[in-house]
Amino acid sequence: MSSPPGIRLETSRDGARANLRIEIPPVNVLDVGALGELARQVVAARMARVLVLTGLPKAFSAGVNMADHLPDPVRIDRMLSAMRGVLVSLVETPAITLAAVSGACLGGGAEILLACDLVLVAEDARVGFPEIRLACFPPGAAALLPGRIGEARAAEWILSGKTHSGKEAAEAGLASRAVPAERLARETEWLAESLSTRAAGGLSCALEVLRKTRREALEQRLPAAEEAYRKLAGSEDLARAVRGFPRSRR
Repeated sequence: MSSPPGIRLETSRDGARANLRIEIPPVNVLDVGALGELARQVVAARMARVLVLTGLPKAFSAGVNMADHLPDPVRIDRMLSAMRGVLVSLVETPAITLAAVSGACLGGGAEILLACDLVLVAEDARVGFPEIRLACFPPGAAALLPGRIGEARAAEWILSGKTHSGKEAAEAGLASRAVPAERLARETEWLAESLSTRAAGGLSCALEVLRKTRREALEQRLPAAEEAYRKLAGSEDLARAVRGFPRSRR
């Protein structure tokens, strides 16, 4: 099984494993179209036992296209809806979701991790939510990050906009564990293969319980976070930040 260039889904012959690769050089910046395709492919992989998400060696994802943050209500609504679609698809898929992260994983890219069941990260990866430096904030992280690393630490991560190493992300609880970069692919393969052999019934029951906090956050906290974000639509601070952002990174 395959998908259009940029977002590639590959399923094992027995259907137990699916690999979803984000490959949009140079740093996997995600526009609304890419987010929509990502959500569609997560749904397409729902029959797999394990769904592994990977990016490029230098970037799992540097985040959402800055052009989609323009202070235009329609554009912002489309971006929020597209990101919500990805997060919901990851939390609702029957497959165990495992993200393998190397390089930069920032903003919307890091929000994707928060919806996954398991996250393996290279020790030298860079993980964070820098949106506050651009006069906005990450709604998905505002909803999901407290459940992952606690309210106080989540507030610091979001309000400071600081970027953390993969090792720090694992220590905080955002990632399951950090491994040397050269071992990331091997450790991911081993874990995915191990999970794919587990009994489906037990996995399904465990996921139902383990995802409860994430589901509640998406149902109860995310709408309020999105509404707060919409207030930025007319912000001159946001418009100035987007105009000043390097075009090469939009």
